[in-house]
Amino acid sequence: MARTKADTTIPPSNSAVAKPPTEKKDRQFVTALARGLKLLECFTAEQPELSGSELAKRAKLPQPTVWRLCHTMLKLGVLVTVPGEKLRPGLPALRLGHSAIAGLGIAELARPHLQDLANSFEGAGALAVRDGLDMVVLQRCESDNRLLMNLRIGSRVPLSTSALGWAWLVGVSEEERAVAIAEIEAKDAERWAAAKREFARALAEYGTHGWIINTGVLHKGYNTCAVPVVAPDGTVPYAVNCGSAAVTLSPAKLRAEVGPRLVELAKMLRHGLSPQQLRPRVA
Repeated sequence: MARTKADTTIPPSNSAVAKPPTEKKDRQFVTALARGLKLLECFTAEQPELSGSELAKRAKLPQPTVWRLCHTMLKLGVLVTVPGEKLRPGLPALRLGHSAIAGLGIAELARPHLQDLANSFEGAGALAVRDGLDMVVLQRCESDNRLLMNLRIGSRVPLSTSALGWAWLVGVSEEERAVAIAEIEAKDAERWAAAKREFARALAEYGTHGWIINTGVLHKGYNTCAVPVVAPDGTVPYAVNCGSAAVTLSPAKLRAEVGPRLVELAKMLRHGLSPQQLRPRVA
């Protein structure tokens, strides 16, 4: 992959990236490894291919550092080149992600129940975990309905506008919700401004019925019901949902049939949680 002049220009000394507190205080902390992992985190389902310049900008690292890290990961196959002088994660990186997800055995526990929901309501069901301002799909089951959202295991949806995100928000304590909403307002203000009124309604409905309804907030013409999986210690390690196109699944049907079944599924998953699954992590 050829370097452009812009890519190889060394930033002035005042543009050097300050080390985070972890690097300064922890003598065992390997900065190069942390920065390499930070580069891998820049790739998303929406943007699986990035240039060196884009990686440097997203990771807020100097170009020479990014090129050295990328060179090493290219040699190991962790990154591969694609047309247009861009990079994407290679199979070794993908294996790490799938291994992390596979280690969360609750995904397999939920799978047959999510598939039954999907088939029963001509929709799709999912299990997800929070990661920053997103919910990451750990399990996804679909019916043969062609009018479904294009999501899969590993896909991310916003905490601010998705049913899965709302389920996490309503399930946690008021204090934790306030912290998360403050972060959303700081980093995802535009989407939150358009969604917060509907979220307030969803929060009230959760208090009454134990589920939330999201009608067209994440995706116009798509209706979803979701429920938090509340662990015995009061945390919300997961959320589950079931949804479909509005022409297939009405809000009334979500409330009358889907919501109660999701509540029961969440209770079942809660009792199936092991201590290791109470604090899930996503690679």
